[in-house]
Amino acid sequence: MAIAREQTAPVASAHQRTPPEPNSLNAQQVTSIALAFLRSLGHKRGIKPTRVFIENQRYVVEVEIGKKTLANVQVDPMTSEIKAYALEKKPEEPAISLPVEPRAMLIMFGISVAVSLVFAVLNLQAALAGLM
Repeated sequence: MAIAREQTAPVASAHQRTPPEPNSLNAQQVTSIALAFLRSLGHKRGIKPTRVFIENQRYVVEVEIGKKTLANVQVDPMTSEIKAYALEKKPEEPAISLPVEPRAMLIMFGISVAVSLVFAVLNLQAALAGLM
């Protein structure tokens, strides 16, 4: 009788295992890191993340600070370190331009009302003078 032996794969010992990879971050975690970094710089209000993307093996988080400033924060996904950041002015969007400023329009309206009142009073005086 032959006895069949089961062959088992050798068990790797602890020193032969490959080292585990560092935790890779996701976009939400990277955004939290970037916002905490900007708050530590003193930007407490008006911080609004707009975009997260990967560029050159790093996450780049774009954040609006108020209405006029845009921050780009680069985060290394393996070490969770801030590698670079930049604050820049946002390009101004062209507003609806009127040929006349609102203040000038208000002044012109006020003048036209005043002239109309003067003519109404003068016309009334002329009518009253004719009665007498």
